[in-house]
Amino acid sequence: MEVSYNVRYLKSNFSNKVLMDKEGEIVIYGKGFRLKGKGAQDKGELINFSDIKEFYFKDDKILFITFNKEKYSIFESGTLFDQMLIDVYKARNEFLMDALFMKGGKLRAEYEGDYQKLSKFAKLISKGPAKLRLYERSLIVVPETSDAFSVHYDFVNYHEFDEMDYNLKIVMDDGTTMFFSKLGNDFEFFQEKMNELLGGMYETLINDVLKKAFPEFHATTLLKLGYKTKGGKAVSLKDLQKIDKDLAVAVDKFIFEDEKFVENIKPLRELATEHEIFYGIARDDAVKESFIRWAMFAVPSKNIVAFSILPRWKEGGNKDKNQQYEMYFFKIIMEQGNPAEKTEDKVREVDEALVTLNFTKDPCYKDKRELRHSPYQYAIRKLPFLRILRKSYVGKISTSDKNEWKLQLEEIFKNAMLQSV
Repeated sequence: MEVSYNVRYLKSNFSNKVLMDKEGEIVIYGKGFRLKGKGAQDKGELINFSDIKEFYFKDDKILFITFNKEKYSIFESGTLFDQMLIDVYKARNEFLMDALFMKGGKLRAEYEGDYQKLSKFAKLISKGPAKLRLYERSLIVVPETSDAFSVHYDFVNYHEFDEMDYNLKIVMDDGTTMFFSKLGNDFEFFQEKMNELLGGMYETLINDVLKKAFPEFHATTLLKLGYKTKGGKAVSLKDLQKIDKDLAVAVDKFIFEDEKFVENIKPLRELATEHEIFYGIARDDAVKESFIRWAMFAVPSKNIVAFSILPRWKEGGNKDKNQQYEMYFFKIIMEQGNPAEKTEDKVREVDEALVTLNFTKDPCYKDKRELRHSPYQYAIRKLPFLRILRKSYVGKISTSDKNEWKLQLEEIFKNAMLQSV
């Protein structure tokens, strides 16, 4: 894609001092655009979408601010403003879908309809016409003149098709609610494809993972487990016990098969209740016939949530002996308040970060300078749950020595402690 429009543009600094005022053109590319003044000698400025922190439009102007705090205003495009805006957003949204890891698997279908997105407090966030792209593990909403966003199936708490009003209601784990409507004659096809994709997740998880890891349990029991741990999401020990007490024991043994690691984490585990110990299991797409296993502990009394991604498990019990046991620690809240009241939110942050980024740990804690040339550079700046998680990082423990593990744990608790007023 490469199109251009005649425009005038201003560049200013954070103090609103005008640094540049030119008439010229905007040339739109796949990953950004170039602003050029008149004349063959003017090479212009290339603005990558990855450099843009804020992007919006008002009246007949496109405005944006870069991460370097430079401000730009693009205007005087005449009657072509609306089409220019559509073309800019079309390119930007393609970039966002990749940079923010919205695509889950292969594209399976695309429809056109209306959407409405509400916060958990029922406040309108956005609405309007959009393309609805159905991938194997996510629905991407692509409006014409606003940012695309994804609906990750693993975090859908509830969905219902209303065949009287021809719409779909989706409620996410965080309370966000969305409505999709005005699909016209495509409504039944949309309904069929959505149900197929949502159902296919369970079938894959149960057949490819859970039946192999826990062959002794009935399919009905594994179906309940699959619903709780879809996509590798964490399920609490208490919820496992509600499903089946023997299953809870089996999952615990499956996750913690290394006795030395179990002994090391004992001081941490003893501080957590059955509601605060979590397990996750997912198919490992990187290595055939292997599974990802991870565990999480929430300890509100110490203002801590910690997780560890364990060595991959292969059918037959083979594990990767080269992988080191590491545990990462994050504050539940940063300043004031009761950690117990925010523990659920912090657990969800870890869940979303790991599942969305396919259990890659680096973006959860590494300094942004270390990730400068990684595919996660934009995600760590723009994904809200990842930004909050990174800010709350306290440290990690990777030693295999029991006494050293305990000493480092005590130091982490000290660093995570809330300051008294």
